[in-house]
Formats: sequence, structure tokens, C-alpha cells
Amino acid sequence: MEQEFDTGSEVEVSVKTSNKGKKIAGGCGCGCLVIVLIIAAIIYWAYREATAFTRGFEEQGYRKISAQSIVVPKEDTVQGPVVYFGQSLVIEGTIDGNVAAMCQSVIIGGTINGKLDVLSQSVVINETGVVTGDVIAEAVQSLVNNGRVDGEISGTFQKVTSDEEVIQSD
Repeated sequence: MEQEFDTGSEVEVSVKTSNKGKKIAGGCGCGCLVIVLIIAAIIYWAYREATAFTRGFEEQGYRKISAQSIVVPKEDTVQGPVVYFGQSLVIEGTIDGNVAAMCQSVIIGGTINGKLDVLSQSVVINETGVVTGDVIAEAVQSLVNNGRVDGEISGTFQKVTSDEEVIQSD
């Protein structure tokens, strides 16, 4: 916008400019694109890390079952090896073979005839729960054992509680 000022014989012209529409540091288009690409890369990396647990078992021949909430009913028998991926897993029936579970909570009230590999916030083996093999905990916050585990409980966990004792992992 130009404005003229008459100061006698001279005419002053003042020009005002605006920053509107100017691109800074490569412009919003490039900057926003870089930010979106970085966020997409972080999401992809997080997904790959989160599913690495289940992928490892799938590569060993485990059958993968994914759902928000997974229930093995009391009257069912599942042939293993099987890897479960979801928010919650409740085993009331029998699983013949090894089990791996990546769930927020795992509740075992049935029988696992094999070992249990688990990556979970909370694992509860109820009074009726039986695991005939080892229980291998990976980053389990709380493991409550009120049932029967014929093998050893090992791995990384904060606290294991059973009827007789409280154990902290190294």
C-alpha cells in the first residue's frame, strides 16, 4: 500500500509491506511434510517393536490369534503352539502345547500343557490354573500365582506373589 505525503516541493512515498504469505525455513509445506514423515517413522518403529515379540514366535511355528479380548472357554481344548496378541487373555480351558501371550492382562484358570512365555502388565494364575512347563516373564509388572506351576518362573518382572511368598526379579 502506497501513501504519498506532500512536504512542499518534495513528495515522499511510503511503502508498507506485510509478512503475509512469506515462507520461512523452506515454507510450511516442506516443514509440515518433514514433521509428518518423522511422526510416521516413529509410529512405524513403535509398531515394529511392539509386535517383535509375537513375530518371533510366529517364526518358530506358533499360530497367531489376535483379538481385543480372547477367551478360551472351559470346555475347549486348543492345540499349540499358539501366540495370543490382544488386550486381555482368559484361559479357562486346556491348551496342549506351548503358549506365548502379549496382552495387557492374562488370567489362567485352565491348563497349559507346556511352557508359557508372557509379555504383559498383569498375569494371574488362579487356584484352578495349571502350567506344566516353565513360565518365562518378559517385562511383567505383576505375576500372581495361586495355582500350580510345575516348571520355574523366570524372566523380568517386578513382583511375583503366591500363597507363600513374594519374590522380586533381579
